[in-house]
Amino acid sequence: MTAVIRQWGLLLLVVASTLLIGCSSDRDRQWYKPNVNYTVDEFKRDRDACTSKDKVLDEQCMKQRGWVPLTSDREPAPKVQQNPRGPRY
Repeated sequence: MTAVIRQWGLLLLVVASTLLIGCSSDRDRQWYKPNVNYTVDEFKRDRDACTSKDKVLDEQCMKQRGWVPLTSDREPAPKVQQNPRGPRY
């Protein structure tokens, strides 16, 4: 019986840690420079220059250096208002 409890405890620990890692609030952004050929070293140099001592990336600094985030910051499109009388046929 204790072996079963240990297995369930281990499974619960793995699931809980996976959920905590997967649901972290930190955004992982990818950056690119449109219409420019660049190297990984150039990106790393700019990223390091725009990262503060507490390891927080300054996005405005990256944008000033010409980098554009691939993830969208835009709000979702507004919903189209439905006709209160129902659909038209």
